[in-house]
Amino acid sequence: MGIRFILLDLLFVLYISCALCESTLYSAKLVHRFSDEAKAHHSARVSRNGAGIVDRVGDADAWPKRRSLDYYRRLLSSDTQRQKLKLNPQFQFLYPSRGSVTLPLGNDFGWLHYMWIDMGTPKVSFLVALDAGSDLFWVPCNCVQCAPLSSSYYSSLDKDLSEYNPSGSSTSKSLSCSHPLCEFGLNCENPKQQCPYTVNYASDDTSTSGVLVEDVLHLVSGHTNASNMSVRAPVVIGCGSKQTGGYLNGVAPDGLMGLGRGEISVPSRLAKAGLIRNSFSLCFTEDDSGRLFFGDQGVAVEQTTSFLSSDGKNLTYIVGVDSCCIGSSCLEHTNFEALVDSGTSFTFLPGQVYERVVKEFNGQVNALKSDFEGYPWQYCYKTSSEGLPKIPSVTLKFATNNSFVVHDPVFVIYGTQGAVGFCLAVQPTDEDIATIGQNFMTGYRMVFDRENFKLGWSRSNCQDLGEGGRMPLTPSADGTSPNPLPTTVQQNSPNAHAVGPAVAGKTPSKSSATRQESSYFAAKFFFIMHLALHTCLYKYAL
Repeated sequence: MGIRFILLDLLFVLYISCALCESTLYSAKLVHRFSDEAKAHHSARVSRNGAGIVDRVGDADAWPKRRSLDYYRRLLSSDTQRQKLKLNPQFQFLYPSRGSVTLPLGNDFGWLHYMWIDMGTPKVSFLVALDAGSDLFWVPCNCVQCAPLSSSYYSSLDKDLSEYNPSGSSTSKSLSCSHPLCEFGLNCENPKQQCPYTVNYASDDTSTSGVLVEDVLHLVSGHTNASNMSVRAPVVIGCGSKQTGGYLNGVAPDGLMGLGRGEISVPSRLAKAGLIRNSFSLCFTEDDSGRLFFGDQGVAVEQTTSFLSSDGKNLTYIVGVDSCCIGSSCLEHTNFEALVDSGTSFTFLPGQVYERVVKEFNGQVNALKSDFEGYPWQYCYKTSSEGLPKIPSVTLKFATNNSFVVHDPVFVIYGTQGAVGFCLAVQPTDEDIATIGQNFMTGYRMVFDRENFKLGWSRSNCQDLGEGGRMPLTPSADGTSPNPLPTTVQQNSPNAHAVGPAVAGKTPSKSSATRQESSYFAAKFFFIMHLALHTCLYKYAL
């Protein structure tokens, strides 16, 4: 107790000394967001950065006049958005009104996953592709050059696809060039004209162009207290009048839902409206079906890795892979960055990494290498009369020993008598950044947690993501990690150490509690003394 009083006395003297220090006043000028000064600053930014800059307010000509109706409307809109950000989201998660199930439609539709969605008033149904690698949600609309929409053109469809007509929907609204989400707004002749858009995709000569509109997307709530509640969520839609490339040859003929990190994407609009958390999940099963849930932030037992920025910007879902493992062998010099993209059917690796991976896979697989005409992969094998051999696992190792075990790295080739061969469904790319496609995500609930800037994954059959509001994913029965590292990594991992099980509710002994209390008191004192001393010295320096 004596030591405590001495410490308190010293602390008291220190604060008295600092109280005698000469006080210093600081000031800053407040500028209203719609003042003349702010307008001048905005105009200077536009002049300095050119037409590429996109501002929340729009161009200078659209600056609201003080005390006008537009002035107060914009202030109120800003206040409303701030209030929504302060509140908890309205729903635990949302999914399209036609169900959360995604559909694989095979080669006719580019091997992508699709889902039926309802849009507009009255509702019109669209079969849209899901793409985590892009932002815009677009559908064929007022078509000048679109893919065929008749079901007779597609072997897997039993009804015609739809074309969106904005004038036929009572909830449709045009987006002007002055809208914050109009990327090409500064190129418009008049800020009030309808906002044009053009999106070019990575595939050769594949693009969509048209104008932007706003309409409602029909969703269903998965909140436990609001089961099956219908939700009409306003989203931005590309009225795609002209498509090129793959979009005219079977890929996304009825539109595409961009799930990227841009402000215009559907997840971004739902989160900004305060409907859900800023996150979503995709789940792909081994029978090629799947699920989509907006607002899903995963489970505590999932493994995670952080998203990386590209050129200083957080625009896409890029992760850093430390190394690749084939079976129990982890390969050196196989680190790379990868875009996680549900809009890519298969996986691409940088050239040098690809060569090391396929060489090791080829050495471990017990099958005869062969060629199959029409298939793009270089490493294909014949099956024996006994069927598929044991396939070596492919593992992506991340920081802190988190690992992603690819459960479906091969594409099986079937003939009239069953499986005749298989290929390692990985291709090389000349790009520095790899692409993790749908085939590597099979068997996982992939959580794109944009709020916490991380990718999560956990093993799932996608059936326990029920549409009744419950999402009871639990650890494996034996308590082991759902994605154990290969044996060689577990044994040789640096900084690995065993941690004993926690004992809940156990009270420390009296001597232990005393030591902890004394240590805490002393640590707290020295921290306060250090902070106060620096404050005092800083004031004297001034």
